[in-house]
Amino acid sequence: MITKGEEHHTKRHESTNTETKSKNQNQKGVKNMVTVQKWGNSLAFRIPSKFAKNLGVKDGSQIELELLDDGMVIRPVKTKPTLEDLLAQTKGKTNPYLDYDFGVPAGKELI
Repeated sequence: MITKGEEHHTKRHESTNTETKSKNQNQKGVKNMVTVQKWGNSLAFRIPSKFAKNLGVKDGSQIELELLDDGMVIRPVKTKPTLEDLLAQTKGKTNPYLDYDFGVPAGKELI
């Protein structure tokens, strides 16, 4: 039988655990267990969505694997955006400088 004081302590402990988990989900050092599975002749694991979002990894992203003596390091590859990538971000937006009126020439400017 749980007394009223024990029930309050249990609820407070559970809410503290929930708050800690939600605060720590995007912080460094947070661990998550995943299962390695066979994929063709290789082995694979899934990256949890919160980790992927935090690292900027999405479907088609490249990652770098580094083999260490006691483990492996996995890093997202930071690539420079191509011209196509940059132009795709401007789709539907107009160039604000095209419609700017500089006024009449005041000197020997070439127009």
